[in-house]
Amino acid sequence: MANRVFVTGATGFQGMKIAQSLINAGDKVVTLSRSFDATNQTFDGLEVVSGSLNNLEDLSKAFKEVNKAVFTCPLVFDIEVAKTYATNFINAAKANNVELVVYNSSFDLPEEETGLVALDIKVLIKDLFKESGLNVINLVPDIYLDNASAPWSVPVILNHKIFPYPVKEGKKFPWISHSDLGKFTALAINKPELAGKTLSIGGSLVSGEEIASAISEQVGEQINFVSLTPDAFQKEITPAFGELAGKEISNLYRYLEDHSNRIINKNFKETQQLLGVQNQSLSDWAKSISWKA
Repeated sequence: MANRVFVTGATGFQGMKIAQSLINAGDKVVTLSRSFDATNQTFDGLEVVSGSLNNLEDLSKAFKEVNKAVFTCPLVFDIEVAKTYATNFINAAKANNVELVVYNSSFDLPEEETGLVALDIKVLIKDLFKESGLNVINLVPDIYLDNASAPWSVPVILNHKIFPYPVKEGKKFPWISHSDLGKFTALAINKPELAGKTLSIGGSLVSGEEIASAISEQVGEQINFVSLTPDAFQKEITPAFGELAGKEISNLYRYLEDHSNRIINKNFKETQQLLGVQNQSLSDWAKSISWKA
């Protein structure tokens, strides 16, 4: 029997891949959008309800007849706003007797607060779900390969022949594609026996140089990896994202470097075995991208 799944942000970057994976598995998917544009934000099988996570009434409408749900917090850096989003989601899920929730932390999920807003929001949401009484599976990715193929990244790669990123030269981290995030989520949504678990997803240990090489093969030109410090990265992204977002996004990479050993040594194989999935290869990811500016 197909699920009816509410997915936050299903017209966006990460959520869209989650929604598509669920639909490909035969589930029905519903989402909320405040500024929905049917010409470029939808695809077959996705139902869009007009509204915001900030409004419980909007969420209640979207949750009608939903039996499972996926929560990824939007990119906000205000703890109270994030708390409102998560609390409204939880209340709507409880009111509609949702059987299982998958929480995509979208980055590493520390056990306790770190003093970094972007991470403390993730910890807060984890704790809210734990206290809610809902059945919740926490999925924890680390770094997304698709950051390299984002609309703001591809022109830099193609025009300047470089892949700049705030990780050290030669350092391997557990990258994951949005496609794999979707696959892991679509499989987890049918594993109620895993409720209460925190599962590390990803585990493709690759370096910036290896990513640049995979891109080079697809574009037919030499692309060189350029290691940025988090400070330099912050300076580069602040004009586009703003002071607060630039600082907090860069803090994630400061944290990543400080906790690299723990992150690299997560038990990714356990999750792969529990869900019966293997990660997309770096080469296959690069082939799946349309490298056009």
